[in-house]
Amino acid sequence: MNQVRVGVSAIIMDGNKILLGHRSKNKKDTGGIVGRDTWSLPGGKQEYDETIIECAIRETKEECNLDIVEPKIIYASDDIAPDRHFVTITTIASNYSGVVKVMEPDKEDEWKWFDINNLPDNLYPPSKQGIVYYKENIYGK
Repeated sequence: MNQVRVGVSAIIMDGNKILLGHRSKNKKDTGGIVGRDTWSLPGGKQEYDETIIECAIRETKEECNLDIVEPKIIYASDDIAPDRHFVTITTIASNYSGVVKVMEPDKEDEWKWFDINNLPDNLYPPSKQGIVYYKENIYGK
């Protein structure tokens, strides 16, 4: 049976830098929109009986070891592949604590802060859409 799933990501800024994780070239298919060898925002699939905000907080902690506070929803997109469909909800967290660390080495091999105006070319498509929206509508306003 085909179904639409929900993914949630978090934009985390530190000054003019944004946190992105590099999806390993040999990353296993976790059932999301596959994007090997791309840079992505922290995030993942929403679980049953979990709010969007709870998902953003949980996934950020699970993936990069940061605790985010009061993320806000800023954008949603449809991400459709031949065999799957996700609605990706992008949040932004203005406050965080902790030390960035690779928590799921079978998925990401590095977390890195990038200047928001000098991002890598190989952005994970769902992350890219949220970042573009953020830059065009919120960043610097």
